[in-house]
Amino acid sequence: MQESKTRIFLRNPFCRAAIMSKRPLMCEGLQVIMAEKAPQSSLVLLSDYSQLTPEVLLQIDVVVLELDSSLQEIFNECERLNSLQNQYRQVHWIITLPAHLTNIAIERLLTSRTSLLSLHEPMSSIIEHVFNSGGEVERISRLLLQEKAAQSTSAEVVNTNLTFSERRVLRLISKGWQLTQIATLLEKNYKTVSAQKSSALRRLSLKSDAEMYAWMISEQGMQELNLSPQNPVM
Repeated sequence: MQESKTRIFLRNPFCRAAIMSKRPLMCEGLQVIMAEKAPQSSLVLLSDYSQLTPEVLLQIDVVVLELDSSLQEIFNECERLNSLQNQYRQVHWIITLPAHLTNIAIERLLTSRTSLLSLHEPMSSIIEHVFNSGGEVERISRLLLQEKAAQSTSAEVVNTNLTFSERRVLRLISKGWQLTQIATLLEKNYKTVSAQKSSALRRLSLKSDAEMYAWMISEQGMQELNLSPQNPVM
């Protein structure tokens, strides 16, 4: 069994990879393990999308990156990645992401040259995908699917009990409206609209705007606010 694991791990010992991650330990860990297990391999460290240049992409086999930006940036990132995927079909894309972005990633990014992994994926799994990018690896990791299932189960048992006014305010926020604009539209004062938003967040047990936007693109949030999966937020 161990021999099989080793064979898969070193399927492409000459792998040329690039990684873009906000987590220093992720970059350092991948760099150390690749150098130790496959000295012939190479790893390029990137800080942002601007460094995914044609010169880089034409010389690598695998890109490892995180999809964990602010919600307003997620859809722009998906469009940018789609364009790169279409232009550089020799590259395998390994994307780590939080469970609540799974549906969006499956819909917009999953191809035969893409693997979707959890942000909490073990380094051993990431390494296996890097060195076996052209082989029989999971397109969607088991851990990510487990996290997604746990999130869905949790959402099913939550009874939001949002009022009509609270739901209307959140729906308008999801469409990009500011509180001042919502107040004008609904002919209410700003304090009333702000209070309705705060009340909605308390009912949903959300502590910040970031958590609110994450909830909006979850299955529960889109269902509660009657948002289209094709254009859920912003």
